[in-house]
Amino acid sequence: MDFVAIDFEKLNDSQLSVCEVGLVAFKNGKEVEYYHSYINPVGGLERNDWARKNLLHISDKMLLEAPSYNNVFHDMRNLIQGKILVVHSKGADLNYIYRLEEHFNLPKLYSKWVDTRDIARSVGADESLPGLYLQCFETILSEHHNALEDARACGHIFEFISSQSQFDVRHFIHEEEYLPSKEKSYCDSLTSRHTQFGTANVAVDGLVFNHNKITSCSYFKGKTVVLSGMNHNDKNRIKSILDSIGAKCTSSFSQKTNIFITSRVVGPSKKMQAIQLQKETGLLVITDEYFWKLVR
Repeated sequence: MDFVAIDFEKLNDSQLSVCEVGLVAFKNGKEVEYYHSYINPVGGLERNDWARKNLLHISDKMLLEAPSYNNVFHDMRNLIQGKILVVHSKGADLNYIYRLEEHFNLPKLYSKWVDTRDIARSVGADESLPGLYLQCFETILSEHHNALEDARACGHIFEFISSQSQFDVRHFIHEEEYLPSKEKSYCDSLTSRHTQFGTANVAVDGLVFNHNKITSCSYFKGKTVVLSGMNHNDKNRIKSILDSIGAKCTSSFSQKTNIFITSRVVGPSKKMQAIQLQKETGLLVITDEYFWKLVR
């Protein structure tokens, strides 16, 4: 099983204050590649009590000289692409990824993920990374809170569990994007009902998906389209198809935007703009899933 284990450290309570990342790639049960970088955090260098105590290996000078997250993102994506992303505590690492993608308007970093903490919880093992590592290998995790070493430990734990014949880790592999609880509630709140646009999926905040209004690819000819939410490869594929049809793709909204193609979960900024344009100009909104149905 090919996978990449990842770990972040952050400076304070903000999920954008990520200051270090480590990734370790595994292939056929062996480490084959790793990546590590300090990160100049969004919002400055203020540290909470936890960071002042546990991140002594990271100086302010290191962070001031470090690249921002959107600059290290592309190196991370090159290593992760097409592989399972392994974390220990999705509520931390995958939340940070989601918020940073939203902040920097980045494509999706991964498509499959698994949480070793979820696995530990299911079998009644120690849920902390050092405790689980100790149970698996009878060895103390000596450099805890060093992002690269924690990623390496997480990867070896997943590899160890995967090698146990009595345990099938495939049940813990998710093939959908991790959503923070608020966004998941929003996605789950979508209902189908009749609107002024016809029958559509409507969110509680008023965003309407107009799948009944666009019934063929020819509709896109001559239209201005904004794409958001899908991964980099899918976005490029959709753009290529739209270009061949004669549509114009842009990265931001204007009064001339005709169609918005997005994933089911829309970032708050683009969501509010889309809602406003639906009211003002009749902007049509469809999901990328529906677009691919039209193409097929």
